[in-house]
Amino acid sequence: MRHNNARAATGSPALSAPAPWRRRLRALRRRCAAEDGQAMLLGIGMIAVVLALILGIASVTSVYLDVKRLTAMADSAAVAGAGNTAPGGYYAGGLPAAPVAMDDASVRSAAVDDLASQAELGVASAGGLSDVGVSDAHAEDGRIAVVTLSGHSRPPVLPWGLLPFEGFDISATGSARTTTGP
Repeated sequence: MRHNNARAATGSPALSAPAPWRRRLRALRRRCAAEDGQAMLLGIGMIAVVLALILGIASVTSVYLDVKRLTAMADSAAVAGAGNTAPGGYYAGGLPAAPVAMDDASVRSAAVDDLASQAELGVASAGGLSDVGVSDAHAEDGRIAVVTLSGHSRPPVLPWGLLPFEGFDISATGSARTTTGP
């Protein structure tokens, strides 16, 4: 009994001094309390980075689609330019003859007319494409019509009030060949 009373008087070593795991737990709680809110800042930062990445990819995709649309319009204008040959040039006296060579003026006029008809259909103004025009139209070797269109692409998802430029100038070239059958 004496031994138990002595312990009670001096106190138990297990109860008077904290165990090493309790000290570590208290230190960990103090460090965690000092870092409160850090996970929220990290989450907000990650959301901002992901959102910027999504908007950037959407903008690049929009410009890419405008280039594809302008390429299709250039191909259509080139086909119209290649098909702009006088019907009398194919037949002379009832016999098939070699086609009359195309000239630059006929290719250009057919390309401008085709572009105007596409503008009426709303093809030129779809997406962020604007200011579409024929920048070059000529005939190569009298049998190939080459038409180059230029336009302005303005992606819809970029914050244009913050960026110093107003979009991208793009161009596309299409060609078509005139051939005759046997």
